[in-house]
Amino acid sequence: MSKKMILLLSIIFAGLIIWGFRVYTVNAGVAKTYEIQSFKIGDSIKLDHAELKVIDFQYGEENNKNGDQSLPVKVAMEVMNTSNKDISVQRLIETKLAYGMDYYQTMEGEFEGEQLKKLSPNTSTQITLVYYVDPKYNDKSAKLYFDQRLYKKQVIDKYHHGKRYGIAVDL
Repeated sequence: MSKKMILLLSIIFAGLIIWGFRVYTVNAGVAKTYEIQSFKIGDSIKLDHAELKVIDFQYGEENNKNGDQSLPVKVAMEVMNTSNKDISVQRLIETKLAYGMDYYQTMEGEFEGEQLKKLSPNTSTQITLVYYVDPKYNDKSAKLYFDQRLYKKQVIDKYHHGKRYGIAVDL
């Protein structure tokens, strides 16, 4: 081999080593697996400063407005502040209802917005969210996914162990 060929191969090899090292360092802290902890209706779910229970899940009567069909689904929850200071649990109204890969979100329901922004210590409140889903999901099982900012400490702890973490309720 000529000196030029050896030099060229050495440069390519060094470039591959540098590229591989860079890819490794960029991805070193990234979670490699997923963990979704599933609960059932009535189970107590520990959040960072609160405890949550999904207490009811029910389908309503099918709606037909302007040719659009939808099925209302009500999810009732109870949340209690377990800390010794006022907390915000307003992220609960951002909860996602999922049927497989189809996700639904809502801002409709029965809840006191101000109380969710400032829930006093050792007090609880009920939240009822109403989702409008495709009628084909009538009486099908669903999952309820909560915003990770509600249990950030658990998310960070699992992240340091190489896992992405989530909490869901099987409905």
